[in-house]
Amino acid sequence: MFDFFYPPKVKDIVGKGRGVVATRHFSKGDFIVEYAGNLIDRKEAKLKEAEYLQDTSIGCYMYYFIYKNKQYCVDATAESGRLGRLINHSKHGNCCTKLTSIDDTPYLILCASKDIEIDQELLYDYGDRDKESLEAHPWLAL
Repeated sequence: MFDFFYPPKVKDIVGKGRGVVATRHFSKGDFIVEYAGNLIDRKEAKLKEAEYLQDTSIGCYMYYFIYKNKQYCVDATAESGRLGRLINHSKHGNCCTKLTSIDDTPYLILCASKDIEIDQELLYDYGDRDKESLEAHPWLAL
């Protein structure tokens, strides 16, 4: 069960910028945060992504997924105070994404993929292995 009195917190991570760390113990399978943003279809997402590429100061926090045979994207690029967008990448992370739905609307959540201790950085595998992405962002290989 998620303890709302001890939500994860944002912290500066050396070599990465902002990241998110646990403020309490999480057991494998525990809900951590929602990857929250605007739910849009693939076509709109690609237009937004091209727009974001024009201004590197904005960044791009897009998560593509398929729900009921339709491709969607959660665009979490806008600063919002929601923590899911700030969880950093690692191929060997301690979190995983799960797709859930409420009233037939899809939501992405991050759950603990293993036990996580207090002050441990929260990490998940972004899953992007595209050659162009790896050239632009070598840290995706880590």
